Amino acid sequence: MAASFPNINITNPIRSLVSRKRNRYIQDGFNLDLTYITDSIIAMGYPAENIERVYRNDIEDVAKFLDKKHPNHYMIYNLCSERSYDKSKFHNRVRNFPFEDHNPPKIEVVGPFCEDVKNWLDSDPHNVAVVHCKAGKGRTGTMICCYLLHTKICSTAQEALLFYGEKRTQDTKGVTIPSQVRYVKYYEHLVNHHLQYTPVTIYIKEFIFEPVPIFANGQGNISFTTTKTLTPESDSRRAKSEIYKVPVDERSFSIKLNYCFRLTGDVKIEFYNKVIVGKEKLFHFWFNTFFLDCGTSVNGHPYSFNGEECYELVFQRNDLDKLNKKDKQYKMFNENFKLTMIVEKVPRVENVSSYSRIPQPITIANSTPSDSSAESTDEAEEDGWDSVGMDSELFDPRGVGYRILSECEIASQLTSSSAENRSEVVMV
Repeated sequence: MAASFPNINITNPIRSLVSRKRNRYIQDGFNLDLTYITDSIIAMGYPAENIERVYRNDIEDVAKFLDKKHPNHYMIYNLCSERSYDKSKFHNRVRNFPFEDHNPPKIEVVGPFCEDVKNWLDSDPHNVAVVHCKAGKGRTGTMICCYLLHTKICSTAQEALLFYGEKRTQDTKGVTIPSQVRYVKYYEHLVNHHLQYTPVTIYIKEFIFEPVPIFANGQGNISFTTTKTLTPESDSRRAKSEIYKVPVDERSFSIKLNYCFRLTGDVKIEFYNKVIVGKEKLFHFWFNTFFLDCGTSVNGHPYSFNGEECYELVFQRNDLDKLNKKDKQYKMFNENFKLTMIVEKVPRVENVSSYSRIPQPITIANSTPSDSSAESTDEAEEDGWDSVGMDSELFDPRGVGYRILSECEIASQLTSSSAENRSEVVMV
């Protein structure tokens, strides 16, 4: 424990090594992974207890700092979903807005977080808000950047990201995970266009890889998972696809889905390559179905196909998570690589009751229902890898000999049929 070190300077080099390029507060007898982003907004690393406080902020030191610098005028915002601490150390002035490390927040919680911080700061000119995750950089920066947009301190996402990066780090690399950056841009769109977020449902129709990744054994065997966020308060739901063989020496590769994914809100897509033993993760990304044409870095280009409202979302290599230079799979992808995702927007007439008459879908052979949470690890997914999980809430796969209409087809027919005839459009 840190208390076993009589000379605090022994642990300081370790803490500085862990905090890397983050700016530290080193004055008045304190040496903390903590930065003033504005006079009233503080970003800091996790206030740790037990052995962890040797290399992170010691919770006792953080409490002493806040009680000395901002007595009775601070509120801590804990963004960690994976850990907690004794709130009494901070006189129970701790509020929780948790989400997973290396991921963006659920879009529905960003506004309430910003409003809570604003109300706290507006209630007294001496108040400060202290925001932290584990490292006090990515998740912390995402939420602080959204607050800067919310309060008009910054007018664009790019301005907010740069402002935060310059204050919090020595190399301006504050928020670097592409999906987190994307969600800051989403919030810019909501704020600057005075929009009220409402859930939008889509179908994924196709993925296009161009150019094809370079696989070690020549042949690629790609699969993907979708993680569907249900509500801000509930867990997420994950489903797996089948495995698609990637042709060798082809310029591009397309996965056309013969069943439709019905997805709403925050969605995570993860791509894998099956290898001799298990699988290797290629990349993943988060997006929100509301922001199909909002002018973010991944902008949806709308077009009409057979009367359907479709969007083409293009993700460049630097728009995908786990594809930076330090990741081993980085070299598999050409610098001009792009993933195109074709989606169809579900008409508003298709509410839940429209599907109450549809029978349960027939699952593909060897498939079993999958209801694993978003927190499932890659190692846990190795079990039953060849078994394709089909969640009845996400899929309508085609049968053999006869088939159940896909939700895409039902959508088309429902919108063109009268209300009294909708119940008849089920099977062909």
